Amino acid sequence: MNNVLEFILAHLYLVWIYLGFNAFLILVHVTRPYRDDRRCKKIIQKNSLTFYKAFSKVDNKQKRKAIFAVYAYCRYADDLVDEYQDEARLNKLEKELTQYVNKGRTPNFMWRALKRHTKDIYKNHHFKAFYDMIDGQRMDLHFVGYETTEDLLKYCYHVAGTVGLMLNPILSGNDDPKLYPFAVHLGHAMQITNILRDIGEDFKNDRIYLPRQVMREANYSLSDLENGKINNGLILIIEKLAKVAEKYFDEALKDIKLYPKDTLLPLGLSIVLYRGILDSIRDNGYDVFRKRAVVSAAKKELIVKSFLKNIAQ
Repeated sequence: MNNVLEFILAHLYLVWIYLGFNAFLILVHVTRPYRDDRRCKKIIQKNSLTFYKAFSKVDNKQKRKAIFAVYAYCRYADDLVDEYQDEARLNKLEKELTQYVNKGRTPNFMWRALKRHTKDIYKNHHFKAFYDMIDGQRMDLHFVGYETTEDLLKYCYHVAGTVGLMLNPILSGNDDPKLYPFAVHLGHAMQITNILRDIGEDFKNDRIYLPRQVMREANYSLSDLENGKINNGLILIIEKLAKVAEKYFDEALKDIKLYPKDTLLPLGLSIVLYRGILDSIRDNGYDVFRKRAVVSAAKKELIVKSFLKNIAQ
C-alpha cells in the first residue's frame, strides 16, 4: 500500500512540476510582447528624450510602439559603430534584416516588436531604408570625411533621412510618394544640426564632418579646429551649414500638413524643438568646443507655445 501511495504521490509531483513549468512558459509567452515594447520604449527614453516627448504624444498606441521599435533598430545600428566600432556585428545585423524580410525571423526583442507593430504597414520596398541605414553606419566605420556640402548631404541621407523613410508609412498611414521628400529633408536638417552641435566632441573622436571645401572658403584650418578657435571663420562655417539645415527644416514644415492630425503635432514639435539647437549654438557664442548646445526648459515652452499658435491658424 505504501509503495502504491508513494508511486501516486511521485507522479502527482511530476505532473505538478510539468504543469508549473508549462504555466511559466505560457506566462513568458503572454508577457513577452509587453516586455519587448518596454525595452524599445526605454531605449528611446534613454537616448533621445526630445524624440520620446514628441512621439509619445501620438494618440494611436500601435503607431507609438511601432515608432519605438524603429528607433530601437536605428539606435542599435548606430551604437555598433559609435560605441563598439564592430563591423562584424553590423554585418550580422544586415543578415538578420535579410532573414527578417525574407522569412519573418525574429531572433530578439527588437525584431519581434518591429514585426508585431509594422507587419501590416511595411511592404518590401520600405526595407531599402533599413539597408541604407546600415550603409550609412559603414560610412562612419570607414570614415574619410566629406569634400563638399553635397557629399555631406549624401551621408545625412544614409544615417538620418533613412529614419524618416522608415517612420513615414507609420506616421502617415499610407505610402504616398509625396511624403518621401519630407522624410529626407527632415533627416538632412536634423543631422546637420547634430554635426554643428558636436563639432568639438567629434574632433576628439577623430571625426571632422565639416566639408573641407567649406572650411577652406572660411579660411578655417585644421589647426584652428584642433585648438578650439572661435573666430569669424568658425562662425561662417556654422552659419553656412545652419542655413542649409534651416532651409530643410522650413521645407519639412511646409509639408507637415500632409500628415494626419494624430501625427502632425508630434512631428511638428520634433522639428521646432530640434531646430532650437541651432539658436542655442548661437546663444553660446558659437562655442561648440566647451559648451553643449541644449534647449532650456523655458525656451522649449516658448517654442511649443509658438508652434501650437501657428498650427492653429
